[in-house]
Formats: sequence, C-alpha cells, structure tokens
Amino acid sequence: MNRNLFWMLVGVILLPGAVTQSAESDASSPHGTVLSLYDLGFGLVNEVRRINTGSGLNRLRFTGLPAGIDPATLSFIPLGTTAGLDVLEQRFRHDTASAATLLRRYMGQTIEVRTRSGTETGTLLHASGWESGANRQTAFLVIATGDGVQLFLNAADIEHVVLPEPAYRIALQPELIWTVEAESEGPQNIRLSYQLDGLEWMAQYDVIVQEDGRTAYFGGRIGLRNTSLGTFSNAQVRLITTESGLAHNERQRTAASGARRESTTSPPMRYAYGADAPTAEEAVSGPVPISIYNLPEMVTLAPDDHVFIRYVQADRLSVERFFVYDGVRFDRFQRFRRNDWNYGTESHPIVDAHLQFINETAEGLGVALPPGRFRLYQRKAEGVVDFVGEDQLLSTPVDGVGHVRLGPAPGLVGERERTGYVEVTPMRVYEESFRISLENNSDEAAEIRVVEHLYRWHDFEIVRADAEFELVGEQTIEFRPVLRPGGRRTIHYTVRYSW
Repeated sequence: MNRNLFWMLVGVILLPGAVTQSAESDASSPHGTVLSLYDLGFGLVNEVRRINTGSGLNRLRFTGLPAGIDPATLSFIPLGTTAGLDVLEQRFRHDTASAATLLRRYMGQTIEVRTRSGTETGTLLHASGWESGANRQTAFLVIATGDGVQLFLNAADIEHVVLPEPAYRIALQPELIWTVEAESEGPQNIRLSYQLDGLEWMAQYDVIVQEDGRTAYFGGRIGLRNTSLGTFSNAQVRLITTESGLAHNERQRTAASGARRESTTSPPMRYAYGADAPTAEEAVSGPVPISIYNLPEMVTLAPDDHVFIRYVQADRLSVERFFVYDGVRFDRFQRFRRNDWNYGTESHPIVDAHLQFINETAEGLGVALPPGRFRLYQRKAEGVVDFVGEDQLLSTPVDGVGHVRLGPAPGLVGERERTGYVEVTPMRVYEESFRISLENNSDEAAEIRVVEHLYRWHDFEIVRADAEFELVGEQTIEFRPVLRPGGRRTIHYTVRYSW
C-alpha cells in the first residue's frame, strides 16, 4: 500500500522532517538466505549480513526484516576468522506497524487533532483502539489543552492527527538495533538466525495411471505459502518434517478412514498397512527434525505469495495396484489386555485398494519424497481422466517403496470372525482361532492381501492354517489368496500364545 495513502486512512499525518537520519551504522541487506520450513507452520531464517564496526562500543541497524520476526529467537554467528563481537543490547522497532504503535511514541508530546468541528492542539495523554484491524468506532484520544483535558470519544469524527517532528528517528520499516562491543575494527560477515511464523509448505503428488494400468505419469510439486510479511530473494529452501508434524498427518489420515467405521464414543484403534502396532490415540511428540528435503532451485518469496515449485517428475513410472483386507478393530476398553478373551474380536468388512511404486532413478524418480497429498487419476481410452482417489503419501526414501491407500475397493468384501478361544494353561498358554471370509463381486480377478496381527504376545506359533502365509512383521502374517470374478474364499487359522 502507498505509505501516504495508509496514513490518510488511519488519520495520522507525519510533518516534514519527521524521519531523520540515523547515526547508527547500517548492516548490509541480506544475502545467502536459507529458509528452513518446518511442517508445523513456522520457519527458521538464516541470512548473511556484512557489518562494519569500530573498536569498542557500536550501534548497528539491521533493516529488510519481516514484521513478524520474533526477536527473542534471534542469534548470530560470526563467519570467517573474525570474532570478538558481543551484543549488549537488542531493540526491535517498527513504529508504523499500526497507528497505535506510532501514537505511543508521542505520549506526553504536543499533537494537533483536526475534527469536523475544528482543530485542537494539546499534549497526548492516552490513545486506545487504534490497533491494526480494530473498530475505529471504538477508538479515542485524550489530550490536555489550555482549556483542560479533552476526550475525543469517536475516532470517526477525527479527520487527521498531525504529529510534530520527533526528537528521534521514526522506524518506517521493521528494524533491529544492536549495541555491540567489538574487540577490533573493520568489516566482517555474520549469519543471523531467527524464527518466523507464517511460512508453510506442503507436498502434492498428481499421478495419472495409463490405460494399461501398469504405468503412470508422476508429478510432484511443493507448495510454499508466505504470510510472514517478509520478502526473501534467491533463497535456498529446506523442507523439514518433525515428530509433531508427522503425528498430526497420521492422525488426519486415520481420521479420514474413520468415516468407514461404526460410530463409537471414542474412535477405535486400527492398524495401518505395513505397521507393526495399532495407531495410538495421542502420542507426546515435539519439533524434532526427522527428515530434511532440499528444493533443487533457489526461490523468491514475496509477502502473501502462494507458489508451487516442481520437485520431481516421471513420465512412465511402473505402478502396481493391490488390495488389502486388514479386518481387525479394537474396542477401547480391551486394547492392551493380552489375556482378555474379547481383545481384538471386533472387525470391519472393508477391503482397501492400494497403489505402490518404487522410488528409484531407473523409474524416473530417485529423490527422497516428503510426505504429502497424493491424488490418483485414471486415463481412459478416449483421453479423458477420471479421479480415482487420494491419500497422504508417507515419507519415501530413495530406493524405497511408496504406497497409498485409495479407499474401499469396489466389489470386494471381507469378514473376520473369531471361532475359538482356549485357555490351554491358565495365565500361560492360550489358543485363538479365526475365520476370514472373502468375496469378489467385481468383474476382474483380484489378489487380496489378508493381514492378521498377532497382537496378544510376541511369543506365538501358528499351529493350524489351511492357506499359505508369510511373516511380514514381528507379529504380523499375511495370506494372499486370488479370487476370480464372483469367487468366494474362506481362510482358517489358529495361533498359540505362550508367556
């Protein structure tokens, strides 16, 4: 916004000469900027500044800073061999952040208030309701004139407030003032570091499966949103995932699948495919970095920018679609009691469709993929594409297997029933039997990965099974029956636990 227009809107006029020259030594503008963007909605800014100090006490002024900077998080590191710099005092100023901030600078000074009925001059005693975004109808001023104290209750009646030239410089832009003690004189480079809210990132993947169903276009973009009021030019951008951010994403992913469950007073726990344990309700986590991803090119971000940067692209990525029946559910009252006869007997009928791929250079990828939103489309013979489903893609390292859950598979149904529970040796040995029934009501043959979690104890033995299985986790087995269109299949097995 034009600065003159801004002050016309707030009704404040700075008289000529109000912005005086500073006696401080100015640091250079930032360069070598590195933005470390956390998945919690804040960023850590690192930038190089060049300063010139004399031996002894110095006052340094840093400009080109975001208005939302948290001065308490600011630190610096001298670069090169020069050192001996001690910051004795630090002040952050932005006098024109709002009319309220500016008026506070003039408390006890003489100002001129121009209203519709005339002009009054007096000492400013109090100003309220002039903050940014506040309702001007409730703002008021109190000044002391030669006729006594006058109260201007309605700011809407105030046409202008004229402020005199101050005895000090007005900070029109955010600035940082340091009082430093330097052991030697001369120029040196320092690296500033500070935390800033309003810097967000998200990964987005768009995958279009070709007509053959085995290859797909894979496009990955990184969305950057800057609401920090800062400007960053030619910055290196690092994306950081944390314990808290990953836990939040997993809760969102679990909640998204919760619509398929029956309503309960508390969402039941359920295994995610590939996990060795059910998802906990609320885990204690913090902003500890888990993974770091570097964008391939320098980025410029202006205030309120929302941009998408290409991160990775593969034109013919090999993909595989498969189906999973992971039928166990847990009642919230029995979830951790290994000898409770009712533990893990609840089930659901959903067979989920999944898609997987290998993240390798030979497939056109070969870069670590941050977690993000995954949208799947299917190309039809006539060239149009249909939306198939979406999920959160988890972090996928180079040479790792990425997979997403696409939702219920049309025509596939599962049922899980416990058929036996025997206490072989009280409090020592138990046997439990299950029957898993599958139906394929679709038009295509389907291999269904039937996942069974042996959750009661790690010391187990499968004593009977009428289908082949493999151990896919410490306490997880998997059957892989193939059902023809219209086919039915039932699997029985018995597990023995010992402790």
